[in-house]
Amino acid sequence: MTNRGEVYFALRGDDFDPDEATKIIGIEPTSMRRKATPRPKFSEWKFSVGEIENDVIDVYEMSSDLVGKLKKCENNILVAINTLGLEATFQVVLWISTDDSISTPAIGFEPEVISFIHKIGASVDIDTYRN
Repeated sequence: MTNRGEVYFALRGDDFDPDEATKIIGIEPTSMRRKATPRPKFSEWKFSVGEIENDVIDVYEMSSDLVGKLKKCENNILVAINTLGLEATFQVVLWISTDDSISTPAIGFEPEVISFIHKIGASVDIDTYRN
């Protein structure tokens, strides 16, 4: 069983229109959802570089790829956050193989990723699961 990983950026709010966030930001999200009863309990605009399944998962590389795609929209993301009252999250999700012969993921962030996270005011959340 190999490792799997995904890195994504999400904007979340109590009850906003993700289509409005898309108009402000200027790029299409990879997914979005609207608040509903009973779930989900919030609306979300999400942009991901996709899930990777491989023996080697490099969060440095995945997060740099993600920020490379979002960097051009940095100011628009800030406008969306302030206009729509959103919270930003930089999310890393890892499913780690229990096979000792498979490398564990390389987890860390390059300076440009840290700078982006800081400028946007995003929280960082790293979830790990066993495969």
